[in-house]
Parts: sequence; C-alpha cells; structure tokens
Amino acid sequence: MNNEREMKPNSTASLMAECKHTLSDNQHFIETPIGLRKLSDNTMEKNVSTFRDERGNMRRLINVERGLRYMKEVMSSLMYKQDRLTTENTALKLRVGECEKISAINQELKEEIQEIRKQNDILKTTCLNYESSLIKELAG
Repeated sequence: MNNEREMKPNSTASLMAECKHTLSDNQHFIETPIGLRKLSDNTMEKNVSTFRDERGNMRRLINVERGLRYMKEVMSSLMYKQDRLTTENTALKLRVGECEKISAINQELKEEIQEIRKQNDILKTTCLNYESSLIKELAG
C-alpha cells in the first residue's frame, strides 16, 4: 500500500520524498496538498500585505494625530500670545493717550512761558527806560 501512495504523482508522500529539507527535532512538517498550500500561501500573503497596509495606515493615522495635537498646541500658544499682546496693546494705547494729553499740556505751558518771557523782556525794557530817564532828571 505504501508503494501505491508513492506511485501517485499528487500524493503527499511523493511531495515529502521530493522535499530535500532536513527537519530538526523541534520542527514539524504538516502534510498539505500542493493546491491547498498555494491557496494558503496566497491567503497568507494577502493577510500579511493587508496587515502591512493597515500598519502603514496606522502609522499615517498616528502621525496625523500627532501633527494635529502639535497644531492644537501651537494654535493654543498663538492664541494665548495674541490675547497677551492684545492686552498689552490696549494698555499701551491708554498710555499713548495719556502721553498725548501730557504733551498737549506741555505745549500749552511752553507757549505760556514764551509769552511770559516776551512780557518780561518788555518790562525790562520799560524798567531800563524809566531808570535812564530818572538818572537824566537827577543829573540835570
């Protein structure tokens, strides 16, 4: 009977006889017909390739998620900075308003000082004129 099995070209025994692998003690050989082996190899390749695609998709998804998380942090930081700068800008605008008021007051004071100097010069001239006319009257 064993001879009959070995004679059939499609039998598992003939495949095993053609196989030139030497099996160690911890390896086992599972007998499968060639058609089934091809089918299972194709299925395995498809499963592995799908798994690879899924791993690639997962990596891309994780990278996108990291990118989104990073962008959220950046946007949050930018919004915080924008709020802080808006507050500083408002405070600076108030200070500019105060400085403009003070500058206007200073300008008015400068104009008053110039007017006082003019009046002082006129008074000096008048005083000198009175002094010189007094000296002439006393001398004369």
